Amino acid sequence: MSPNNVQDYLNKGMYGSNQTNPDERRKYLGSLRERIYLTMTIEQVLSNNYIDALKKEIQLHPDNTLLLNGSIDMEYLSPYIQLSNSLKCTFRMISDDNSEKSPIGLVYVAPAAVNVDVVDVSEKYPEPEPDQGKKAPKKKSFFKRFFS
Repeated sequence: MSPNNVQDYLNKGMYGSNQTNPDERRKYLGSLRERIYLTMTIEQVLSNNYIDALKKEIQLHPDNTLLLNGSIDMEYLSPYIQLSNSLKCTFRMISDDNSEKSPIGLVYVAPAAVNVDVVDVSEKYPEPEPDQGKKAPKKKSFFKRFFS
């Protein structure tokens, strides 16, 4: 064995095998960006505003895995766990040092690459604005009131 191979073998034994894209894996709860269908930040998970969006995504792409950030209180995660169980979707709680530092609270992930362009739930399923249906009637200008 050459000295480089011996050193690589020792490093692998002491530190484990090298990971591909470790920064991506830290951010997305151990998964790669190319495998993700949908992500929610911790704030979006706490708000419970996007449960219907997650339900649509699970129904569109069944038989995948829901990754939940284990640093979030179970009180906030229970609606997502119940949804996962009702749709027969597997879920995993990720509780490690990386999950405590990650801004991501929930990831819906496939076992292989899917390459979805938009994965953020607020961009993929925007919330309708409450004032959208109630537009004030347009007032006539000063001149149009007198000259029409």
